[in-house]
Amino acid sequence: MPTKKLKSQQFQKVEQAKGRPLLQWAGKHPLESVQYFPAQEKEVYGDKTAKDFNKLFWGDNLQVLSHLLKEYRGAVDLIYIDPPFDSAADYVKRVKVRGEQVEGQQQSVLEEKQYTDIWERDEYLQFIYERVLLMKELLSDTGSIYVHMDEKRSHYIKIILDEIFGADNFQREIVWDITVLSGFKTQAQNWIRGHDTILFYTKTPRKTFNKLTQPHTQKYLDMFNRTDESGEKYLVAHGMTRYLKDVKDKGKPFGDVWDDIMSFQQQPTAGENVQYPTQKPETLLERIINASSKEGDLVADFFIGSGTTAAVAQKLGRRWIGCDINIGAIQTSTKRLNQIITEQQKEKLKNFKGSLGFKVLNVNEYDVFKNEIEAKEIVMEMYGVEPVKRSYFDGVLDSDYVKVLPLNRVLGKMDARSLLKGINDEMGNFTKKTMSKHGEAVYKEGVIVICSGMELDVQDFIKKENKTGVAIKVCDILTDTKDLIFKEYPESKIKVITKGTKLSVEIREFYSPLLMRKLELENAKALKKEREAKVKDFKQIIDSVAIDVDYDGELFNAEIMDVPDKKEVVKTKYEWEYKKKGKYQVAVKIIDVLGEEYFETFGVEAK
Repeated sequence: MPTKKLKSQQFQKVEQAKGRPLLQWAGKHPLESVQYFPAQEKEVYGDKTAKDFNKLFWGDNLQVLSHLLKEYRGAVDLIYIDPPFDSAADYVKRVKVRGEQVEGQQQSVLEEKQYTDIWERDEYLQFIYERVLLMKELLSDTGSIYVHMDEKRSHYIKIILDEIFGADNFQREIVWDITVLSGFKTQAQNWIRGHDTILFYTKTPRKTFNKLTQPHTQKYLDMFNRTDESGEKYLVAHGMTRYLKDVKDKGKPFGDVWDDIMSFQQQPTAGENVQYPTQKPETLLERIINASSKEGDLVADFFIGSGTTAAVAQKLGRRWIGCDINIGAIQTSTKRLNQIITEQQKEKLKNFKGSLGFKVLNVNEYDVFKNEIEAKEIVMEMYGVEPVKRSYFDGVLDSDYVKVLPLNRVLGKMDARSLLKGINDEMGNFTKKTMSKHGEAVYKEGVIVICSGMELDVQDFIKKENKTGVAIKVCDILTDTKDLIFKEYPESKIKVITKGTKLSVEIREFYSPLLMRKLELENAKALKKEREAKVKDFKQIIDSVAIDVDYDGELFNAEIMDVPDKKEVVKTKYEWEYKKKGKYQVAVKIIDVLGEEYFETFGVEAK
C-alpha cells in the first residue's frame, strides 16, 4: 500500500548502543528509529559547478542527523563536537559597528545572545545520548569522534560514550591546558580551573590515525653534549646511545596533554577571533583533523558555532558538513568559509581533494524565530511573566508557574512527558487546596505552558497522562489572540538598473530598527554624552552584502559578495555584465552586524 511505503521511507532504524548501560537517568530511553526530515537548499557559495558540495545546515541537529542518515550512513570519517557544557551560562557574541571613524568611545560594542547553556537535570544527558547514537551511525568503520567538554559533565559523557561505542573503542582523554594567569577566573578560592577535556573514541579498532610530532625542547637537545669522532653529537642514557640528528629527524610525538595551543582567553586579540562565544582556535582543530583524517575525507561538526571545524577542514583539503540551530552561527560560518574559498580560488590550487563549493540548507523552517533565546524573552515579556532562576520553570504569572517550551518546534508528546516529569519533580513548591471537588486540580498553583504550535492530540495526551493534581494550561502563540511582535525587520532602499547587458546595483539607504534600539540601550548606560555611540553612515551597520544576479526563486547563488575587513565598510555600489540578453531576477541580501537580514528581488532586462 502507498501509505505504508511512505511511512517506511520516513523512519530509519538506529543501531543500538554497543556497550552495557552503566548510567541511568530519569527519562532515559533508547532511540530505535528516527523520522526523516527533508532539507531545503537555500544558498550556494564558491564553485557553483562543484561535483560534491560541502554542506552547512541550519536546524536542530537531531533533525539534521536524521536527514543525513539517508545519504551519509557510514560515510563520515571524523566528527568533532563542542556541545553546550550544561553550565547554566548565557553565551554572548560581541558585535562591533563597522569602520574606524565612528563617533563615541562606547560606540562599537553590542552584545547578542547566541544561546543559553541551561538544561533541566537529566534532559542534558538524554540530549547528548540521542545525538551521539546518530553520529555513530554516520561514522565510517575507520572513523573517529572527538567530544569536547569541561569538568562539569565529562565524567557522565564518558560513560555514555562507553555505552554507545563500547569501552574498547575509547582511545584517549586529551587534556587541553587553557590556564589563564590573570583576570576573574584567578580570583576563585580554589585550584584555578585550567583545562578542557576532549574524549577521543573510534567506531572500530581499525581507525585512521596519523602520528604527529613536534620539535624537542631546546633544554632536551642541550643534553646531547658529547661528540663522536665524526663530529656527531650524542647522549648516553639508561645504557643507550642516542644521536642528536636522529632525535631531531624523528621529533617528539604529541601526548594527550596539550599545553602549546592558546585559547582566546589567553590571546583575545588573535586575528582569527570572530568574537563568537565558545570559539576554539584553528590550531586545535588542525591537530585533530591532521591526526584522524586524510585529504579528501569527510569531516563533520554538529555544533559548528563560529565554523572553525569547517574552516580548518576546508584549508586542509577535507570535505565537510556543519550544522547549528543558531542563525548567528550559520551567518558567521558562511561569511568565514566564503572568504577562505574565495582565497583558495584565487590561488588556483592543484590536486585539491576538498570541494571549493558549499551549500546552506534548512531542515524544517526556522525563520519565525531567528534568535531563539531572545524570542523566549520577548514571549515572556508579552505575557507579563516574571522570570525565575534555579528552577525547572521559567517564570511565574499571577499564582501560576510558567514553562516556555522550545519555540523552534511544535509541542509533541516527548516534550509533554518531559513537562509532566518536571512538574512532578517540583511538587514541593505547590500548595494543596483545603478542599477540591472530584476531577478538579488539588493544588492552588497551576502551570501555564507556552509553545509555538502543537501536535493535534497533545492536549488530550497531557490531560490523560497528568497524574500530578496540577492544572495545566497550554498557550500556543501561533493561535493565541495576543499580538506578539517579535521584531521589526530591517529596511532598505536599493536602486537596480540595466544599461544594455550591464547591471548596476546601488544600496542607497539601510536601517535596522533592532540594531538602533540596542545602540540606544547601550547609550543609556554611558556616563558621559561624548561616550555615546553615533552612527553617521548606514554603511557602518552593514556586515555583508550578497547579490544573486539570476535568482531562480529558490536557491540563492551569491555571484557578488562584499565582505569587508573589520575596519572597513561595504561598497554599496556593484556592477555585473550579463553574457546573454534576456529577463533576469536580481536578489539582494543585506546582513547587518547583528545578523538581521534584508532580502529583496528585482526584475531586470539585459538588452
